[in-house]
Amino acid sequence: MKYYACLVLMLFVNIHPVLADCTALYSAMTYTISHSNKSLGANNFDHQRYYAGRALEALERAEERLDECACEGVGDLLYDVRDNLEKAVDPEDWETGRFYVKKAREYIQNTLTALDMCTAGSGDPETAKPEQADKEDDGAEDRSYAGEELTLAQRQLALKKEQEELMARQKELERKLVEQKRVEEQLREARQLELDAQKELVAVAEIRLYEMENAAAALIRAFSCAAVPATGEKYKRTEDELREESLEQTRQFYKDKMSEVLQKAIKALSGCEGE
Repeated sequence: MKYYACLVLMLFVNIHPVLADCTALYSAMTYTISHSNKSLGANNFDHQRYYAGRALEALERAEERLDECACEGVGDLLYDVRDNLEKAVDPEDWETGRFYVKKAREYIQNTLTALDMCTAGSGDPETAKPEQADKEDDGAEDRSYAGEELTLAQRQLALKKEQEELMARQKELERKLVEQKRVEEQLREARQLELDAQKELVAVAEIRLYEMENAAAALIRAFSCAAVPATGEKYKRTEDELREESLEQTRQFYKDKMSEVLQKAIKALSGCEGE
């Protein structure tokens, strides 16, 4: 009888550590379901994804303790939990995210049930329940999330300010471009007016210089001077030449030509020997 009592005691000692080793896994899973519940209760898309991510982090801690717990089927359940939480972290929209969180929570509940069955009779007082996990984690988590929200708000404010500055610079650049085009148009119009004035000057000066040259030659011949200045000087200016010079330069060109005609006439008169 004593032999059988010792044998039962040894079996209990050997089995109890296996049962107790599921405590860490169970505790981590209670945090996983706590975060999943908060994800489902979130009232906006960002919060929903945030808590789904926290649930996935808690699951990763649970997976690290899986080998310590000899509970059949739990590994497959954890795989299903991970599969759905990963999809819930970055879903297409709010409804899709909720769908995957709900599925993940079902698998989490099944996992906790399986662990309860495995640890039944262990009497472990340290195994946390989901309600306890909620209370323990709420304070630190809310402070953490509040800090992240503040940081996000600061980044959004900085981004908004940067965008406003960029828009202001863009508007200033557009204003300068408009002003530059206006000035360029004014310069183009002014240059065209100047070119028109040059052409008018050429038309008048060319004719008058030919007339002046011919009149001087005729007068010198009337004085019976032997040396009559040659005529046929080139007074024409092409448009390309006019474009390369200003109105003042065109005027100077014809002033010089007029001086040449007069100098030739004076020189011819100075050496004139009448018959």
